[in-house]
Amino acid sequence: MPPPEPRRPAPPPTVPGGSAIDPFELFCAYHLGITATGGYHIQNIHEVARRFGTNAAALRQTLAAYGMDAEDLVHGGFDLASAQIDIMVAPEGISRRELARPLYEEFKQAPRKARNWAKEMEDADREIERTIGSEGRWSPSPRRP
Repeated sequence: MPPPEPRRPAPPPTVPGGSAIDPFELFCAYHLGITATGGYHIQNIHEVARRFGTNAAALRQTLAAYGMDAEDLVHGGFDLASAQIDIMVAPEGISRRELARPLYEEFKQAPRKARNWAKEMEDADREIERTIGSEGRWSPSPRRP
């Protein structure tokens, strides 16, 4: 079986007035929490839609067209949580957008992968048992005096 191909964006969806939403800017705003002023604040779909001059339904379609919707993220090989942390902890004076550029390239190149939900649940169950035991009780390790 050949390796899965990286996502390729569809033709750019447009907002009212005919302008296209830049996929990099959308990725920065919606997935990484980069604000219009370069700050950091996780924004919901309504806030991001207002920023781009559209509504939540149209923005969901745009996310899907660009391969950035929830389904793409769940089945993608990109570590979004780590990317969000990298942006969140960016030192003062560092451009979050510039930090985001290689993350966006990594996201675009990440192939889709099939998820084995049964195996993931078994792995999670094993980790829970290892952490809290088969009786479901967790107690912290004794503190050193």
